[in-house]
Amino acid sequence: MVKSNKIGIIIHLGVWLALISIPLLIQIESEGLNFRMMSHIWVMLFGLMATFYANYLFGIDNLLYRKRTILFILFNIVVFFFLHYFNDFINDLIQGVFENRPRRRNHGPNVAVRSMFLYTDFIYYALGVGAALACRYAGRVSDIEKEREILQNEKLENEINLLKYQLQPHFFFNTLNNIYSLIGLSPNDAQKAVHSLSKMMRYVLYDNTAQRISLKSEIDFIENYCRLKKLSLNDRVHISMSFPEDTRNITLPPLLLIPLVENAFKHSTTPDKESMIELNLSLDKNDTISFIVRNTIAPKQGNEDRSHSGIGLNNLKKLLDLQYPNGRYSLKTGESQEGIFEATLTLKQ
Repeated sequence: MVKSNKIGIIIHLGVWLALISIPLLIQIESEGLNFRMMSHIWVMLFGLMATFYANYLFGIDNLLYRKRTILFILFNIVVFFFLHYFNDFINDLIQGVFENRPRRRNHGPNVAVRSMFLYTDFIYYALGVGAALACRYAGRVSDIEKEREILQNEKLENEINLLKYQLQPHFFFNTLNNIYSLIGLSPNDAQKAVHSLSKMMRYVLYDNTAQRISLKSEIDFIENYCRLKKLSLNDRVHISMSFPEDTRNITLPPLLLIPLVENAFKHSTTPDKESMIELNLSLDKNDTISFIVRNTIAPKQGNEDRSHSGIGLNNLKKLLDLQYPNGRYSLKTGESQEGIFEATLTLKQ
Protein backbone atom coordinates (compact mmCIF):
# COMPACT_ATOMS: atom_id res chain seq x y z
CA MET A 1 0.00 0.00 0.00
CA VAL A 2 2.85 2.40 0.87
CA LYS A 3 4.60 1.60 -2.41
CA SER A 4 1.36 2.21 -4.32
CA ASN A 5 0.90 5.62 -2.63
CA LYS A 6 4.46 6.64 -3.51
CA ILE A 7 3.91 5.71 -7.15
CA GLY A 8 0.68 7.73 -7.19
CA ILE A 9 2.45 10.82 -5.78
CA ILE A 10 5.22 10.50 -8.36
CA ILE A 11 2.65 10.28 -11.18
CA HIS A 12 0.81 13.37 -9.94
CA LEU A 13 4.03 15.36 -9.63
CA GLY A 14 5.12 14.27 -13.09
CA VAL A 15 1.85 15.32 -14.72
CA TRP A 16 1.79 18.77 -13.12
CA LEU A 17 5.48 19.41 -13.82
CA ALA A 18 4.83 18.51 -17.46
CA LEU A 19 1.85 20.88 -17.66
CA ILE A 20 3.91 23.68 -16.14
CA SER A 21 7.04 23.03 -18.19
CA ILE A 22 5.66 22.40 -21.68
CA PRO A 23 4.43 26.00 -22.32
CA LEU A 24 7.74 27.29 -21.00
CA LEU A 25 9.74 25.03 -23.33
CA ILE A 26 7.57 26.02 -26.31
CA GLN A 27 8.22 29.71 -25.72
CA ILE A 28 11.96 29.20 -25.33
CA GLU A 29 12.14 27.47 -28.73
CA SER A 30 9.92 30.01 -30.53
CA GLU A 31 10.00 33.69 -29.62
CA GLY A 32 11.70 33.80 -26.26
CA LEU A 33 10.17 34.11 -22.85
CA ASN A 34 7.04 36.17 -22.33
CA PHE A 35 6.76 36.35 -18.56
CA ARG A 36 3.39 38.08 -18.63
CA MET A 37 1.87 35.31 -20.74
CA MET A 38 3.57 32.61 -18.65
CA SER A 39 2.18 34.20 -15.48
CA HIS A 40 -1.37 34.06 -16.83
CA ILE A 41 -0.87 30.42 -17.89
CA TRP A 42 0.43 29.47 -14.47
CA VAL A 43 -2.51 31.18 -12.78
CA MET A 44 -4.85 29.17 -15.00
CA LEU A 45 -2.96 25.97 -14.14
CA PHE A 46 -3.19 26.81 -10.43
CA GLY A 47 -6.98 27.11 -10.76
CA LEU A 48 -7.06 23.82 -12.65
CA MET A 49 -4.95 22.16 -9.95
CA ALA A 50 -7.08 23.56 -7.14
CA THR A 51 -10.24 22.39 -8.88
CA PHE A 52 -8.80 18.92 -9.41
CA TYR A 53 -7.65 18.36 -5.83
CA ALA A 54 -10.72 19.95 -4.25
CA ASN A 55 -12.74 17.19 -5.88
CA TYR A 56 -10.12 14.45 -5.91
CA LEU A 57 -9.31 14.72 -2.19
CA PHE A 58 -12.68 15.78 -0.79
CA GLY A 59 -15.70 16.32 -3.02
CA ILE A 60 -15.96 13.00 -4.84
CA ASP A 61 -15.36 10.62 -1.92
CA ASN A 62 -17.16 12.60 0.78
CA LEU A 63 -20.08 13.93 -1.24
CA LEU A 64 -20.66 12.29 -4.61
CA TYR A 65 -19.92 8.67 -3.61
CA ARG A 66 -22.00 9.12 -0.46
CA LYS A 67 -25.07 10.03 -2.52
CA ARG A 68 -24.91 13.72 -1.53
CA THR A 69 -25.26 14.91 -5.11
CA ILE A 70 -26.84 18.30 -4.33
CA LEU A 71 -24.12 19.11 -1.81
CA PHE A 72 -21.53 18.04 -4.38
CA ILE A 73 -22.98 20.47 -6.93
CA LEU A 74 -23.19 23.31 -4.40
CA PHE A 75 -19.62 22.59 -3.28
CA ASN A 76 -18.36 22.91 -6.85
CA ILE A 77 -20.35 26.10 -7.47
CA VAL A 78 -18.77 27.72 -4.41
CA VAL A 79 -15.27 26.57 -5.35
CA PHE A 80 -15.76 27.68 -8.97
CA PHE A 81 -16.76 31.26 -8.12
CA PHE A 82 -14.07 31.50 -5.46
CA LEU A 83 -11.38 30.43 -7.95
CA HIS A 84 -12.90 32.60 -10.70
CA TYR A 85 -12.63 35.79 -8.65
CA PHE A 86 -9.33 34.74 -7.07
CA ASN A 87 -7.78 34.16 -10.52
CA ASP A 88 -9.24 37.48 -11.67
CA PHE A 89 -7.63 39.22 -8.72
CA ILE A 90 -4.23 37.62 -9.38
CA ASN A 91 -4.42 38.45 -13.10
CA ASP A 92 -5.17 42.08 -12.23
CA LEU A 93 -2.05 42.15 -10.08
CA ILE A 94 0.02 40.67 -12.89
CA GLN A 95 -1.43 43.16 -15.37
CA GLY A 96 -0.53 45.98 -13.03
CA VAL A 97 3.03 44.77 -12.64
CA PHE A 98 3.72 44.51 -16.38
CA GLU A 99 1.69 47.56 -17.63
CA ASN A 100 1.63 49.77 -14.51
CA ARG A 101 -2.17 49.91 -14.67
CA PRO A 102 -4.91 47.67 -13.26
CA ARG A 103 -6.83 45.26 -15.47
CA ARG A 104 -10.47 44.95 -14.44
CA ARG A 105 -11.86 42.34 -16.75
CA ASN A 106 -14.99 41.57 -14.70
CA HIS A 107 -15.76 45.03 -13.40
CA GLY A 108 -16.06 46.97 -16.64
CA PRO A 109 -19.29 47.80 -18.46
CA ASN A 110 -18.81 45.20 -21.24
CA VAL A 111 -21.08 42.31 -20.22
CA ALA A 112 -20.03 40.21 -23.23
CA VAL A 113 -16.37 40.34 -22.20
CA ARG A 114 -17.22 39.36 -18.60
CA SER A 115 -19.34 36.47 -19.87
CA MET A 116 -16.53 35.29 -22.14
CA PHE A 117 -14.02 35.15 -19.28
CA LEU A 118 -16.59 33.45 -17.05
CA TYR A 119 -17.24 30.85 -19.74
CA THR A 120 -13.48 30.28 -20.22
CA ASP A 121 -12.97 29.72 -16.50
CA PHE A 122 -15.94 27.35 -16.47
CA ILE A 123 -14.34 25.24 -19.25
CA TYR A 124 -11.11 24.95 -17.28
CA TYR A 125 -13.07 24.16 -14.13
CA ALA A 126 -15.08 21.45 -15.91
CA LEU A 127 -11.83 19.92 -17.17
CA GLY A 128 -10.51 19.81 -13.61
CA VAL A 129 -13.67 18.19 -12.26
CA GLY A 130 -13.73 15.70 -15.14
CA ALA A 131 -10.09 14.75 -14.59
CA ALA A 132 -10.72 14.25 -10.88
CA LEU A 133 -13.77 12.08 -11.60
CA ALA A 134 -11.83 9.99 -14.11
CA CYS A 135 -8.90 9.43 -11.73
CA ARG A 136 -11.15 8.59 -8.79
CA TYR A 137 -13.23 6.22 -10.89
CA ALA A 138 -10.13 4.47 -12.22
CA GLY A 139 -8.75 4.15 -8.69
CA ARG A 140 -12.06 2.85 -7.40
CA VAL A 141 -12.27 0.23 -10.16
CA SER A 142 -8.70 -0.84 -9.36
CA ASP A 143 -9.51 -1.10 -5.63
CA ILE A 144 -12.65 -3.11 -6.36
CA GLU A 145 -10.66 -5.50 -8.56
CA LYS A 146 -8.02 -5.92 -5.85
CA GLU A 147 -10.69 -6.60 -3.21
CA ARG A 148 -12.41 -9.05 -5.55
CA GLU A 149 -9.09 -10.84 -6.14
CA ILE A 150 -8.44 -11.03 -2.40
CA LEU A 151 -11.93 -12.42 -1.78
CA GLN A 152 -11.52 -14.95 -4.59
CA ASN A 153 -8.18 -16.08 -3.16
CA GLU A 154 -9.69 -16.40 0.31
CA LYS A 155 -12.64 -18.33 -1.10
CA LEU A 156 -10.28 -20.58 -3.05
CA GLU A 157 -8.17 -21.26 0.05
CA ASN A 158 -11.26 -22.00 2.13
CA GLU A 159 -12.58 -24.42 -0.51
CA ILE A 160 -9.21 -26.17 -0.72
CA ASN A 161 -9.01 -26.53 3.06
CA LEU A 162 -12.58 -27.84 3.17
CA LEU A 163 -11.80 -30.48 0.55
CA LYS A 164 -8.66 -31.50 2.44
CA TYR A 165 -10.65 -32.00 5.61
CA GLN A 166 -13.19 -34.05 3.68
CA LEU A 167 -10.43 -36.30 2.34
CA GLN A 168 -8.72 -36.90 5.67
CA PRO A 169 -11.67 -38.38 7.63
CA HIS A 170 -12.56 -40.54 4.66
CA PHE A 171 -9.01 -41.92 4.51
CA PHE A 172 -8.56 -42.45 8.24
CA PHE A 173 -11.96 -44.04 8.63
CA ASN A 174 -10.92 -46.84 6.28
CA THR A 175 -7.46 -47.14 7.87
CA LEU A 176 -8.79 -47.45 11.40
CA ASN A 177 -11.19 -50.15 10.23
CA ASN A 178 -8.23 -52.10 8.88
CA ILE A 179 -6.31 -51.77 12.15
CA TYR A 180 -9.39 -52.84 14.10
CA SER A 181 -9.66 -56.00 12.02
CA LEU A 182 -5.97 -56.77 12.62
CA ILE A 183 -6.13 -56.58 16.40
CA GLY A 184 -7.92 -59.91 16.74
CA LEU A 185 -5.99 -61.67 13.96
CA SER A 186 -2.41 -60.53 14.54
CA PRO A 187 -1.54 -58.19 17.41
CA ASN A 188 2.02 -57.79 16.07
CA ASP A 189 0.77 -56.70 12.66
CA ALA A 190 -1.69 -54.37 14.36
CA GLN A 191 1.20 -52.81 16.29
CA LYS A 192 3.13 -52.30 13.05
CA ALA A 193 0.02 -50.80 11.51
CA VAL A 194 -0.36 -48.31 14.35
CA HIS A 195 3.30 -47.32 13.92
CA SER A 196 2.81 -46.82 10.18
CA LEU A 197 -0.35 -44.83 10.84
CA SER A 198 1.51 -42.58 13.29
CA LYS A 199 4.02 -41.73 10.52
CA MET A 200 1.21 -40.86 8.17
CA MET A 201 -0.55 -38.77 10.80
CA ARG A 202 2.68 -36.86 11.35
CA TYR A 203 2.72 -36.12 7.63
CA VAL A 204 -0.89 -34.99 7.66
CA LEU A 205 -0.57 -32.85 10.78
CA TYR A 206 2.63 -31.04 9.81
CA ASP A 207 3.26 -31.28 6.06
CA ASN A 208 -0.39 -31.03 5.08
CA THR A 209 -0.64 -27.53 6.58
CA ALA A 210 1.56 -26.20 3.77
CA GLN A 211 0.08 -25.16 0.45
CA ARG A 212 2.52 -27.41 -1.41
CA ILE A 213 4.84 -30.21 -0.38
CA SER A 214 7.59 -32.10 -2.14
CA LEU A 215 6.72 -34.93 -4.48
CA LYS A 216 9.13 -37.11 -2.51
CA SER A 217 7.05 -36.62 0.66
CA GLU A 218 3.87 -37.56 -1.16
CA ILE A 219 5.52 -40.70 -2.54
CA ASP A 220 6.71 -41.70 0.95
CA PHE A 221 3.18 -41.22 2.22
CA ILE A 222 1.78 -43.47 -0.53
CA GLU A 223 4.36 -46.17 0.20
CA ASN A 224 3.49 -46.13 3.92
CA TYR A 225 -0.18 -46.29 3.04
CA CYS A 226 0.34 -49.31 0.80
CA ARG A 227 2.38 -51.09 3.46
CA LEU A 228 -0.38 -50.44 5.95
CA LYS A 229 -3.04 -51.77 3.61
CA LYS A 230 -0.93 -54.81 2.77
CA LEU A 231 -0.89 -55.84 6.44
CA SER A 232 -4.66 -56.29 6.39
CA LEU A 233 -4.81 -58.12 3.04
CA ASN A 234 -4.12 -61.74 2.15
CA ASP A 235 -1.50 -63.02 -0.27
CA ARG A 236 -4.00 -63.00 -3.12
CA VAL A 237 -3.53 -59.22 -3.46
CA HIS A 238 -0.45 -58.28 -5.49
CA ILE A 239 0.80 -54.73 -5.16
CA SER A 240 3.49 -53.26 -7.40
CA MET A 241 4.84 -49.72 -7.18
CA SER A 242 7.13 -47.78 -9.48
CA PHE A 243 8.31 -44.33 -8.46
CA PRO A 244 11.19 -42.19 -9.79
CA GLU A 245 14.27 -41.95 -7.58
CA ASP A 246 14.92 -38.36 -8.63
CA THR A 247 11.88 -36.17 -8.02
CA ARG A 248 13.72 -32.95 -9.08
CA ASN A 249 12.40 -30.93 -6.13
CA ILE A 250 8.93 -30.92 -7.71
CA THR A 251 6.10 -29.81 -5.42
CA LEU A 252 2.36 -30.41 -5.45
CA PRO A 253 -0.61 -29.93 -3.10
CA PRO A 254 -0.53 -32.43 -0.20
CA LEU A 255 -2.73 -35.55 -0.27
CA LEU A 256 -3.43 -35.06 -3.96
CA LEU A 257 -2.48 -38.55 -5.18
CA ILE A 258 -3.71 -40.69 -2.31
CA PRO A 259 -7.42 -40.72 -3.38
CA LEU A 260 -6.52 -42.67 -6.54
CA VAL A 261 -4.57 -45.20 -4.48
CA GLU A 262 -7.30 -45.47 -1.89
CA ASN A 263 -9.90 -45.91 -4.61
CA ALA A 264 -7.90 -48.76 -6.15
CA PHE A 265 -7.77 -50.66 -2.86
CA LYS A 266 -11.43 -50.03 -2.20
CA HIS A 267 -12.66 -51.43 -5.51
CA SER A 268 -10.14 -54.20 -6.26
CA THR A 269 -9.60 -56.34 -3.18
CA THR A 270 -11.72 -59.40 -2.50
CA PRO A 271 -11.02 -62.16 0.04
CA ASP A 272 -11.48 -65.14 -2.31
CA LYS A 273 -10.02 -64.02 -5.65
CA GLU A 274 -6.68 -62.89 -7.01
CA SER A 275 -6.39 -59.14 -7.39
CA MET A 276 -3.70 -56.71 -8.33
CA ILE A 277 -2.89 -53.04 -7.89
CA GLU A 278 -0.24 -51.26 -9.95
CA LEU A 279 1.06 -47.77 -9.19
CA ASN A 280 3.29 -46.07 -11.72
CA LEU A 281 4.49 -42.49 -11.35
CA SER A 282 6.77 -40.91 -13.94
CA LEU A 283 8.16 -37.50 -14.87
CA ASP A 284 8.88 -36.18 -18.33
CA LYS A 285 11.52 -33.63 -19.32
CA ASN A 286 9.09 -30.75 -18.60
CA ASP A 287 8.50 -32.02 -15.04
CA THR A 288 4.97 -33.07 -15.92
CA ILE A 289 3.73 -35.70 -13.48
CA SER A 290 2.00 -38.77 -14.86
CA PHE A 291 0.42 -41.04 -12.25
CA ILE A 292 -1.19 -44.25 -13.51
CA VAL A 293 -3.15 -46.52 -11.17
CA ARG A 294 -4.40 -49.86 -12.47
CA ASN A 295 -6.41 -52.39 -10.49
CA THR A 296 -8.65 -55.40 -10.96
CA ILE A 297 -12.33 -54.82 -10.37
CA ALA A 298 -13.89 -56.82 -7.57
CA PRO A 299 -17.45 -58.13 -8.08
CA LYS A 300 -20.21 -55.94 -6.74
CA GLN A 301 -21.67 -57.21 -3.49
CA GLY A 302 -25.21 -56.19 -2.63
CA ASN A 303 -25.66 -52.42 -2.73
CA GLU A 304 -21.94 -51.73 -2.52
CA ASP A 305 -20.74 -48.99 -4.83
CA ARG A 306 -18.20 -50.25 -7.40
CA SER A 307 -18.54 -47.31 -9.78
CA HIS A 308 -15.18 -45.80 -8.84
CA SER A 309 -16.94 -42.49 -8.15
CA GLY A 310 -16.91 -42.37 -4.36
CA ILE A 311 -16.29 -39.46 -2.05
CA GLY A 312 -12.52 -39.57 -2.56
CA LEU A 313 -12.58 -39.29 -6.36
CA ASN A 314 -15.30 -36.65 -6.40
CA ASN A 315 -13.34 -34.49 -3.98
CA LEU A 316 -10.16 -35.11 -5.94
CA LYS A 317 -11.77 -33.69 -9.08
CA LYS A 318 -12.92 -30.61 -7.18
CA LEU A 319 -9.48 -30.14 -5.68
CA LEU A 320 -7.83 -30.48 -9.10
CA ASP A 321 -10.18 -27.85 -10.55
CA LEU A 322 -9.09 -25.44 -7.82
CA GLN A 323 -5.36 -26.18 -7.80
CA TYR A 324 -4.74 -26.81 -11.51
CA PRO A 325 -7.11 -24.55 -13.48
CA ASN A 326 -6.97 -23.65 -17.18
CA GLY A 327 -6.28 -27.16 -18.43
CA ARG A 328 -3.19 -27.81 -16.33
CA TYR A 329 -4.39 -31.27 -15.39
CA SER A 330 -6.17 -34.23 -16.93
CA LEU A 331 -7.84 -37.13 -15.16
CA LYS A 332 -8.94 -40.08 -17.25
CA THR A 333 -10.65 -43.16 -15.85
CA GLY A 334 -11.99 -46.21 -17.58
CA GLU A 335 -12.46 -49.96 -17.52
CA SER A 336 -10.85 -52.30 -20.06
CA GLN A 337 -12.42 -55.42 -21.50
CA GLU A 338 -10.09 -57.52 -19.33
CA GLY A 339 -11.76 -56.18 -16.19
CA ILE A 340 -8.96 -53.75 -15.32
CA PHE A 341 -9.78 -50.26 -14.11
CA GLU A 342 -7.22 -47.61 -14.98
CA ALA A 343 -6.94 -44.03 -13.74
CA THR A 344 -4.40 -41.69 -15.31
CA LEU A 345 -3.66 -38.33 -13.71
CA THR A 346 -1.42 -35.81 -15.49
CA LEU A 347 -0.25 -32.64 -13.73
CA LYS A 348 1.53 -29.80 -15.49
CA GLN A 349 3.84 -27.69 -13.35
